[in-house]
Amino acid sequence: MDLIAYAVPLFLLAIALELAWGIWSGRNTYRLNDSFSSLMLGILSQARKFVVLGVGGWVYDAIARHTGQTMWSSEHGLTWVVAFVLYDFCYYWLHRFGHERQILWAAHVAHHQSEEYNLSTALRQTSSGFLLGWLFYVPMYVLGIPAEVVVTVGALNLIYQFWVHTRHVPELGWFEYVFVSPSNHRVHHAQNDCYMDRNYGGVFILWDRIFGTYQRELPEEPCVYGIR
Repeated sequence: MDLIAYAVPLFLLAIALELAWGIWSGRNTYRLNDSFSSLMLGILSQARKFVVLGVGGWVYDAIARHTGQTMWSSEHGLTWVVAFVLYDFCYYWLHRFGHERQILWAAHVAHHQSEEYNLSTALRQTSSGFLLGWLFYVPMYVLGIPAEVVVTVGALNLIYQFWVHTRHVPELGWFEYVFVSPSNHRVHHAQNDCYMDRNYGGVFILWDRIFGTYQRELPEEPCVYGIR
């Protein structure tokens, strides 16, 4: 299911509410030019889906035909649970390599260019990630996860990541140990030396804890956003 299209009105409503809250509380995190750029990049990233489906669809169809892999049933709940966790695991490595390898950073850098950090920043998405990004999800198809399941859990993963782009939510206790939160994702967007190249998870921060890329947001080190 293309859940992103259904979520867009909720995204825009949440942005309006965050803006109103920021102005009312005296902690506005929006600038017109910065937010406008984020929204325009978000629109472009949605327009590119026709190309993405063409390239990815051909590749994954070829994998299914040439490997003869038996697909898991999309009617079983376990298929969805495994796919959701496995997708985030693949996303972790795509995201990490997107910071560590220049050819992938060239596609991802747009998301980090904002010098503000608010819900509109979540919409600042690349339009060229499909060129190489699909490679990281090939293992899901090789294992037999149906394409419609991969697309749906991918949309759920992206929708989850929307709400963590805010400065108005503090640390969340035990939640920080398992899931990506606004606090640990603020670290990911910061350019401070102690925060660089940390916290790559999409939904689960566990991958960062396991593979040594976790960094807690430090009270004495306010995040500085944007790229160097």
